Amino acid sequence: MSTGILLVTHEDIGAQLVAVSEAIFKQRTTAIALVSIPADIGPEVLGKYADLIRTAMLAQENGEGLLVLTDVYGATPDNLARYFSTECNARVVSGINLPMLLRVLNYAHQSLEQLCQTASSGGIKGIQQG
Repeated sequence: MSTGILLVTHEDIGAQLVAVSEAIFKQRTTAIALVSIPADIGPEVLGKYADLIRTAMLAQENGEGLLVLTDVYGATPDNLARYFSTECNARVVSGINLPMLLRVLNYAHQSLEQLCQTASSGGIKGIQQG
């Protein structure tokens, strides 16, 4: 077994990142779950998406831990993932970008703590200025 991976993002950001990573790697070697939240989510449907995130987190956490990648720190997907992370062995890293996801997929065999660090460093190192 390995650490579970869940992407919780606005709209189809997560699905598009996974599609590009699959095109790069030519195949998916790691199971990735996705939950997409509408950008204009209203309070009347917030509970529905909270339930989706909670269910996905509990299903994806396989005893080895769960890494949840979100798009924007402090936004609804991130806040809900962090809220439910206490119900299972999960860590949340926000600010997902393609370099972060590629690093995570390359090192998916790592422990949850190691993979959390790998995700953070991959995302940060993927941003360069020059």
